[in-house]
Amino acid sequence: MAASLWLLPPPGALSTILETLISNTLPPRIPGPVPDFQPHITISSGIPLTSSTDFQNVLDSITIQEPPVIRFRRIRYGTAFWTKITIEIHKSTSLKSLAVAARSAILPGYTEEEARCWVEKYTTPAESGQEGFIPHLSLVYYGEEVEGSVRLGVGSDVDDAGVVLEEVDGGGDVKGMGGWVGGKLVVVDTTKRVEQWKDSILAERVL
Repeated sequence: MAASLWLLPPPGALSTILETLISNTLPPRIPGPVPDFQPHITISSGIPLTSSTDFQNVLDSITIQEPPVIRFRRIRYGTAFWTKITIEIHKSTSLKSLAVAARSAILPGYTEEEARCWVEKYTTPAESGQEGFIPHLSLVYYGEEVEGSVRLGVGSDVDDAGVVLEEVDGGGDVKGMGGWVGGKLVVVDTTKRVEQWKDSILAERVL
């Protein structure tokens, strides 16, 4: 692994709720140990780590037309460790625009056209993020299959926490705990252990 570019939710009630779900509420439902991490949406991964790269300068240079609008769609269960239990995110125009600008700026030799093709391709959390843009917020990293009874419990916990999921993106303002606008971009050294990622931020930019 290399570095990754994340979008973090802005400080507030939703961020606290997501942190509690990831760190405290959901782990007891999983039959094996799961690592702790902060809530985030991966905008791009596989970013080479070199001593000559000034990630702060790269982040500051990205042209962002408008703050990204994040809307939660549904809970998804993937086959990969990293996408075992996620909240799928609607691909809003502003989120896609951010992903195109950021990916073409932060990956060496990657063009804006290549980034646009990657962003527009639809893949699921069961597939590789290198194949296309999979906007999601992970809730659990886990290596085994998640059984039906666990899925029911996860769904109940997310609902009880007040998180709002909407299958259809109706546009307009984000409703309560159904997502957020803006947030913070961070470059994270993901060569470290998952539990160390919170302390491995190399650059950041508030949107």
